[in-house]
Amino acid sequence: MKKTKPFRKLGAQEALFVELTERSKGAVQLVVFFRACKSIGVEELMEGMEYLHNRHLMLRSRVEKKSYAQWFCDVGFRDIPTEIKSDTSSFDYQAEFNRLGNEILELDKYSYRLTIYTDKHGCVMWVALVVSHAAIDGRSALILIRDLDRFLRGQQKNQFSASIMDKSMVEYISSRQRLKNPQLSVYNNNCKTVKWPVEKAEHASSRSGCSIYRLLPKKLHDHFCLLAKQENVQTTSIYSAIAVLAARSLPSFHPMTELMLPINAQYLCKSQIDQDVVGECTTTITLSLSAKDTSLDLLSLARLIQKKVRLCLRRKSFFEPPLKLDYRLVEIEDLAEYYASEKNYFPSGLCVSNVGDVFGYTGLLEFFDFGLVMTVQTHGAHPIMLVTYALGGEGVFVFGYCEPLISKESALKYVKTYMELIADISNGYAVE
Repeated sequence: MKKTKPFRKLGAQEALFVELTERSKGAVQLVVFFRACKSIGVEELMEGMEYLHNRHLMLRSRVEKKSYAQWFCDVGFRDIPTEIKSDTSSFDYQAEFNRLGNEILELDKYSYRLTIYTDKHGCVMWVALVVSHAAIDGRSALILIRDLDRFLRGQQKNQFSASIMDKSMVEYISSRQRLKNPQLSVYNNNCKTVKWPVEKAEHASSRSGCSIYRLLPKKLHDHFCLLAKQENVQTTSIYSAIAVLAARSLPSFHPMTELMLPINAQYLCKSQIDQDVVGECTTTITLSLSAKDTSLDLLSLARLIQKKVRLCLRRKSFFEPPLKLDYRLVEIEDLAEYYASEKNYFPSGLCVSNVGDVFGYTGLLEFFDFGLVMTVQTHGAHPIMLVTYALGGEGVFVFGYCEPLISKESALKYVKTYMELIADISNGYAVE
C-alpha cells in the first residue's frame, strides 16, 4: 500500500464510530444487502465495484491513530476483502447479518468489505457490503447502489470523480448553525433520564448484533401514507410513536424513555454538502418522553413527537457526544469503553431512522430491486433500533437489537407488536 498524505482529521462522531467498532465487536458497522433482479456475472459486478471504489474517496479510506485519528484515502481495490458464496439456493438474512456484522472491519487497512452470493449458474443473486459508519452512512449506501446500477447500464463508465466531504459533518453544521453546548454525557451520573434494564448484562465481547425485517404490503402502505397526509403528521413521527407503543411488549419497558432520531445533516448545511456525496453526514435529535407522553394514543403521541422535533430543530439541539470540534481522542476512547462495558441498563432509548422513499435517492433501478440496511447494535445503546423506508410501494421495516441484552424471543414479540399496530392503523383507514 502506497502511503499518502492524510486526507483530514476524523470528526468527533466519526472517531466515536471507529472506537465503537473496534471495542464493541463491530458496533455501528453498516450492513447493506441488495438483490439482483437481472442476470449479472461476478466479473461484471467486480468491474462495477472497482469503478465505485475509484469514484468515491471514502471507499478508499482507512484510519491511522496517533494523538488523534486521521483519514488516509490510499486503499487499492485489490486490498478490499471479497468473499464469494457460490450456489446459494436460499438466502437467510438473519443468519448472514449476524455472521457478517460480527466480523470486525480492520479499519487501519480498509473501510468496507464485499460478499457476493451466486446461484448454481454463477449469476449474482445478492450483494452485501459491510462498511464503516464513520466513513459511509445509510444515505451514502443508496448512492453507491445507484451508481453501480448506472455503471451496469453503461451510463457512468467515464465518470471517475465524485463530490467529497473535506470537513467532518460537525464542522459543516457549525459553519451554518450556532450549535448548543453538548448535552450531558450518557454516562454522567447526574443524567436523570430513566435507563431501561437489559435482560442479561454482558461485555461487548459476548454480545451479538441481530436483525429482523418485515414488509408492509403496498395497499396498507398506501393507506398509511394517506393517513399521515390527511392528519398532517409526518410519517417519521408516526413510525416513532408506534415504536414507543410497541415497546410495551418488552420486559425492559419503562413509561419514561428517550427517543433518538437520526437526521440527514445535509438539510442543516444548505448547499455545502453535495446531495451525491458519499460520506458520514448523519446527526441525531434526542427526545425525552415522560410517562404522561407515552400514555397518549398513537396519533396524539405522534403529534407530540413532531412538535418536539421541530422545537429541537429551532433550538439547534443536535447530539453528537462529545459535540466538540477540538475533542481529545482519550475522551472518545473512554466513551467507547463505557458502551463496551458490562452494565444492567441501556444507555439510550429507542432509535428510529426513517430513510423515506429509496427511489428518491436512487431513481428507478434496472439491475437491483430490493435491499436491506441496518447497523450492528453490539454497542448496546438501544433496546431496539428501527430503520424504515419505502421501496417499490412497499414499506420495509428493519429491526436491530443486541443479544443477550434483548433476547430473540423479546425482539420477535416487539416486531410482531409493531407490525400489528401499523397494520391496524393502516387497515382502519379507508382510502376515499
